[in-house]
Amino acid sequence: MGRTRSRPSKYETAKGRVVDAFATHWSKILQSRKDIALDRACHFLAGSESAQMRLARKFYGREHAKQLATLNADEIEYMLSPWLERVLQHYFEFYEDTATAQKYDFLAELPKAEYVSIVHLHGTGSDIDDSPMVDRYPGDRVAYDDLYERLLSGVSCGGVLRIYKSTGERFSRSEARSVRAGIRRELLWGIADDGDDEVHWEFNMDAEGIWDSPGFEDEDFECVIVVEVHSDSED
Repeated sequence: MGRTRSRPSKYETAKGRVVDAFATHWSKILQSRKDIALDRACHFLAGSESAQMRLARKFYGREHAKQLATLNADEIEYMLSPWLERVLQHYFEFYEDTATAQKYDFLAELPKAEYVSIVHLHGTGSDIDDSPMVDRYPGDRVAYDDLYERLLSGVSCGGVLRIYKSTGERFSRSEARSVRAGIRRELLWGIADDGDDEVHWEFNMDAEGIWDSPGFEDEDFECVIVVEVHSDSED
């Protein structure tokens, strides 16, 4: 009598959902006849529109798309490792008891954006909240969902922002400079648009290894951009 195969654990099922979504997404990108880079350029974090377009052309270029579309499941899992475990931890903490469709939307949508963002908001003093906010970036589930809204809006005292490529790949030095410029530009736009000029925000644009967050020790800092922002009243 043959052995019965054990069912995959909830963890393995959730991880497989992300991996499958990644594979499907990049297969569609490779097969598409649309100018996806042109359509998505505005979503890249960069200091200028021309820099956004350069990043988009590189990210959605045919050779890059072909490379990603031909990865096997193990290779995809390894590539996504800079953020995958943290995303799954967040998923089981906040989504496990919600409707199946909503849970799977969260997992399946992550690889379809340009970035994954993780935000730790500051608490009192210089403490960092132990429960990070994790999501794709840009997001489209609410009307107002930019970096300012995630990090500085409302009664926020600031926090630590981590930006990963949705592919988990490393940032080149030029890409890292461009992304930092884009983060600063977007935050300043949000501050001005919200009339938040009365608060003086301090920006630490190279916060890798300086602002430690629980569970984020031993990160590969070539795979993540870390920015810390706080109001001068916190000094």
